[in-house]
Amino acid sequence: MAVKTSNSFAAPNPHDELNVYEAAELVTMSPTLIRWLSSYAPKQGISRKLPVRKDGDRIFVKRGDLVDFDNWLRLPWPAQPGKRPPLPTGIKAEIREEASGECAICLKNSNSCEAAHIDSVAKTKSNHPENLIWLCANHHTKFDHGGFGPSNDAKEFVASYKHCLTHFRRTLWQLQGDVTGRLFTILKVCDNLKAQLAVAKAPDQVEAVRILAEKTIQRVGQMAPTSREDPDYEAFQAMKPEFEVLAKRSTSAENVGATLNFISNIREEFARQAGYQDCPLCSGSGRHKHVDCPACGGDGEMTKAQLRSLDLDCFREVSCPLCEGARKFKGEDCPACDGNGEMELRFVEQVDVSEWGDESCPLCDDARYWKGETCPVCNGDGTLERRFRDRIDLRDYEDVDCPLCDGSGRLRGDDCPECHGDRQIERRFADQIDLSKYITVPCPLCEGSRRWDGEECRACGGEGEMDREQADRIDLGDYKMVTCPLCEGNGQWCQTCDGQGKVPRWVADRI
Repeated sequence: MAVKTSNSFAAPNPHDELNVYEAAELVTMSPTLIRWLSSYAPKQGISRKLPVRKDGDRIFVKRGDLVDFDNWLRLPWPAQPGKRPPLPTGIKAEIREEASGECAICLKNSNSCEAAHIDSVAKTKSNHPENLIWLCANHHTKFDHGGFGPSNDAKEFVASYKHCLTHFRRTLWQLQGDVTGRLFTILKVCDNLKAQLAVAKAPDQVEAVRILAEKTIQRVGQMAPTSREDPDYEAFQAMKPEFEVLAKRSTSAENVGATLNFISNIREEFARQAGYQDCPLCSGSGRHKHVDCPACGGDGEMTKAQLRSLDLDCFREVSCPLCEGARKFKGEDCPACDGNGEMELRFVEQVDVSEWGDESCPLCDDARYWKGETCPVCNGDGTLERRFRDRIDLRDYEDVDCPLCDGSGRLRGDDCPECHGDRQIERRFADQIDLSKYITVPCPLCEGSRRWDGEECRACGGEGEMDREQADRIDLGDYKMVTCPLCEGNGQWCQTCDGQGKVPRWVADRI
């Protein structure tokens, strides 16, 4: 199987071990995320993790295992009907770090940022990090509603800018992993930024591109090959004067476009000198089906040696092995191919058709009912697909003592609010109970004094304390004294404010 390849003359061997930086460069995921995927299963209900070999604090992963795992992440993720697949914390942290904690577009508003899907999650059903970008609430809304301009233009800008972000980081991982060919990669990033600058319309888009371009151009000098073993060494030596001129170019707002044009010309000549050729899968665009090209890793070009080892057949579209091209499975869009009817050959080996076979429900054992009600596992069908059956832990449905009332059924003289006095509760519900909600804390309005504004505290009923959950719901702004809306603050003959001219905001809001 052909895979993303680093700029090396050796044909990729699936059994080769990669260090964490080489692995990061191969699949364009950070070393931190590579480590996280080796310890945590990203897809809910599926225990699969990235297989690695540990040597102290270092980890190594086989090239073939990494590519297979990346391909599996690109397949539709499991989710409950009508819901999105949950976004795992490791991938969320990856997207946030990629944008340095700020919105990837406006480079600010860190307190309102969130992960945004470039291609709709309802369509892709995938949380692969390549389909996610960190945006503030404002730009997320603009993106979803075409606020950057026509909706297609908005999507293309965000998708291509994401491509620039990930490839800028990729050059840093190459540097740390001592991977050859990194100078050409950084020149390619600059070339992408040139195209990005040309389509940027709004001022915040232009500034986002300029700042990333400035960071990228600063890295060009650090990427120069220093060893004759590097396949780009001779090309660099032949063009050293051009790179010396580049080092003196300005990256100010008014000059960054001209500098990127200058770099684009250097890249074209550098590619000719080093023998790079357009990738035959993406035709030099670096993109394949809206994502980074899996053959060239998004570079757009490949060496002759890489081209000789490339097997384009694995990217050929074939019928989905589950629906056999029918697009439908059990009356709905096929969950393996997402209703497309086809998938690339490289993904077929990740699909285990037997996972979709129906088997007896492990909880109700075909009875369809559990404890007198519709079975919560199979929803009363009596059967469910094996992929779901294997995720069921029957211990979740065992009755255990309620952790809040310790099985007494009572809490502070009343029926326990969690088990409703039944004393026991299924483990799946018991594990979800947040006991901290029931810790008694001083009333946030009267601060435990039981009195407020000369009367019994309305918030706590004069108790002076309450459960933390209740305290967290209190908005002290509701009790702020505001001008009485009936007498407009003069207090004359006003029974609502008792002649005071002011009432709590919650009273004013009801009038």
